[in-house]
Amino acid sequence: MKGLIDKMHNHPSVAKTTSIIEIRPAQLAELAAVAALEEQVFATAVYPDFFFRQAYDLWPDFLLLAWQGEQLLGYLLAAPGQQGVASLGILSLAVSEQSRGLGVGQALLQYLLLHCPAQTHQLWLTVAPDNLAALHLYKKSGFIEQNYSEDYYGKGEPRWLLVKHLLAEPDDKNEHKIP
Repeated sequence: MKGLIDKMHNHPSVAKTTSIIEIRPAQLAELAAVAALEEQVFATAVYPDFFFRQAYDLWPDFLLLAWQGEQLLGYLLAAPGQQGVASLGILSLAVSEQSRGLGVGQALLQYLLLHCPAQTHQLWLTVAPDNLAALHLYKKSGFIEQNYSEDYYGKGEPRWLLVKHLLAEPDDKNEHKIP
């Protein structure tokens, strides 16, 4: 985390007096800020604001926010799959435009890894093949390409399915079941 703080301290868009980042689960009063960040980051296929309320109600420990003072830098939303918490899907990871390249996404992923339930065997997510920054982040964090779908979200909406196994020996029966 020290490296992230150093990057933040030296970044031109960040005031020198506020270099500490706090990552923690969301609070109800912060959901409007999450929805606003979602709209800022994603031009299309934006989650509606009511979805974040539902996510907060269903998975409060998996809606993680990165704050610097009063500024929301990013969020990560994960949810249990059909296997429960054994397989967590990362539904969304968003970092504000002015905070990109500072390690905020990496810090959110690290927080999830450190705080996911002991029963969690894998994390999985999908990413657009042209989102090179996200692909780099996920691969750097130990995710591997599992599958490619040309029409994952519908015609012309390709996605890579990436998986990170948290145990040295994944359960052979469930290795290829996502979610």
